Amino acid sequence: MSDVTEIAWTNSTFNPWVGFSKVGPGCLNCYAEAADHRWGSDLWGPRKTPRVPSLDNWKKPLRWNRAAEAAGIRHRVFCGSLMDVMDKNAPEVARTRLWQLIRQTRSLDWQLLTKRAPNFYRYLPEDWG
Repeated sequence: MSDVTEIAWTNSTFNPWVGFSKVGPGCLNCYAEAADHRWGSDLWGPRKTPRVPSLDNWKKPLRWNRAAEAAGIRHRVFCGSLMDVMDKNAPEVARTRLWQLIRQTRSLDWQLLTKRAPNFYRYLPEDWG
């Protein structure tokens, strides 16, 4: 997870967990899986357990939010470069915690990308409509 990223359309990246199950041909050349294997892990597939990063990782968006508020700006956060928020095999505790974190960080624009668009309303908090 990165405080600063070279991705032009966002300011930072955040992953509430790492790993997901493959859904189709677009996953054959997954950069996140390749990087994970280089790091010596194996978190990809339907029977794999995603890794939830440390508590320090969860504090980063809170820092970014405070800085954005102080500067009077919006800060864009790409959430999901190494996971998919709408994966049915995602750790539910981490997904629930993510929704709470998003609610707490009103100066951040959360960019949630998914290959599982049909699951969006299934996993989105009910009060978000």
